[in-house]
Formats: sequence, C-alpha cells, structure tokens
Amino acid sequence: MRYPSTLLLATAALVLCCAADPVNAADPATEKLGNELQTVFRQWSQSMQEENRELWENTTARYRQIGIRNMIVSQKKSWPDALFESPVSPPDVSAMHLARTMVKGVTAQLVYFGKPDFGVEEEDADIPDGLLFLMFIKEKSGWKFSTSRFMGLDGAEEITTAAGKGDYSFLDTMQFAPPGKVPPLPKLCPRPEIVGYIEIVSIGYQTQANIAERSHHAVIDNVHKALIIGGLKAGINPIFVEAKPLPKPPVSPDEAPRERHFEFSIYRQTTQPDQPLKRIYHSGAKTEPGRFKVIVRGDG
Repeated sequence: MRYPSTLLLATAALVLCCAADPVNAADPATEKLGNELQTVFRQWSQSMQEENRELWENTTARYRQIGIRNMIVSQKKSWPDALFESPVSPPDVSAMHLARTMVKGVTAQLVYFGKPDFGVEEEDADIPDGLLFLMFIKEKSGWKFSTSRFMGLDGAEEITTAAGKGDYSFLDTMQFAPPGKVPPLPKLCPRPEIVGYIEIVSIGYQTQANIAERSHHAVIDNVHKALIIGGLKAGINPIFVEAKPLPKPPVSPDEAPRERHFEFSIYRQTTQPDQPLKRIYHSGAKTEPGRFKVIVRGDG
C-alpha cells in the first residue's frame, strides 16, 4: 500500500503566502561564500570519485563523518574500509541552476533548481525538476560539506512555475533557511549483534522513535524506513515511540476527509538470500497511538 505525503503541497501553499526575512542577500560577501562552498563541494565530490580518504576527511563535516561511520558499523561492515562502497555517486549539478547561497550561523547551503544526476543508471530513475540543497557546516578549519537533500516538486505547480522563471523568492521563508546550529556530535555506536531496520507509517501524525538512546527517528505525515543505528541486541531492545496527531487539512464538500494511519515494524537481517529481512515486531494499525514503549527481542 502506498501512503502519499501531503507535506509538499502544504509547503507550496505556505511559502507563497508567508514571507519571512531573507537569510541571504545578493552582495559580494554572499557571492564569495558561494564560490567557496562550490569549491568545497567539488573537492568532496572528487574525494568520493577517487576514493581518497584523506581528501574526504578534509572536506567532510565531523558531524557527517561520525554519522557515516555509525551507519557503516551498524551494517556490520568494516570501517573505514567500506567508506566508498555506496553505489550512488555525488550529485552532478552541472545541468542545474544555482538559485541561492544561504547562510545562517555556522551553517550554509547552496540551493540548485533543475534535475540532478545521481549517477543511477536505471530506466525508471527519471528524476523530476526539484530543489537540491547542498548543506555545509563551518568548523575551525573552514567550511565542510555535510549532506544533500532533494525536494521533488511534483504537485507544487506554483513553485515550479516561479522557479522556471528565475523567481526564487519562495526561498525567503524560515522553513527553507539553514538550521543555524549543529546538533551535538553523535556518539560512536558499537558493532551490533544483529543488523536491524525500522519502518514507520505515520500518516496524519508527527512521530518520533528512540531505540537504545542511540538510534533516533522522526517522520511527519509520511513513511519512514531506516537502518537502526547500533543495531539490535539478541535479547531485549526497548523502543520508545511518541505519535502526535497533526491538524486535519480542510477538504472540499465533495471530498472525503483524509484518514490517519499509524503502525510501525522492526526487522532484523537474515542470512537467507530469498528473505534478507525478517519482521520481528509489528504494532498493527493504531487509531490513537499516543506515547508508548515496546520491548522487542532481537532473536525473535
């Protein structure tokens, strides 16, 4: 079953009616920063393509380095040997238009409009026009690349039309601004006894899940599937979940109200090629999930 998100449509309506103070301006300092960030991103992309660990460490934010390390270890892979095993290439932005350079505090981002090339050679990998956010963190030694986020614009016709005309004023809103602060560095997770995954269906809810105080998951009105950082123990694994209902969007008289749906599952990795994942916990559909705790046995 597919659970389409309404976040994009809500965002489109919001950004076109709720302008906030711009977080960047067309001045020489911003242009200089943009050039600096583009250089950092080119060097980071080079490190990935050439599998150059030293260059990768010099261009990647520490926060991101620990996150990547924890993801690799959580899959029982060897760190740093598996650093460059990802089949996805750095996004190629050469065919995209640089819409904005935005900075707030120790964070900044380059915002591109168009079709990024992620190096995925598949017939059904047609990527629509959208916004690509390249995010950076300023450390003592300078700006470092952190991560990227692509926002497809299917269903957001007003934003797509404005961007197509070179009008990026919709970016002058707080929800598109860089965060300004960097979260505390995550702790180094241990090698797991069992590789685990979580799936959360949170339609009409804002949900947070916490596993062993090291794997945190948040999803708003969408479906979330992710690796469990630090994995699962063979024995008891406490999982804390909190789901808050979102305000129901207005509907027309001839339109049926949108129903909320919540459920979540925990999977563990197996050695069976035909069934690489086994579901070891399923909450079932909950109409009023609220806040609760469950105990999951990793060897179940």
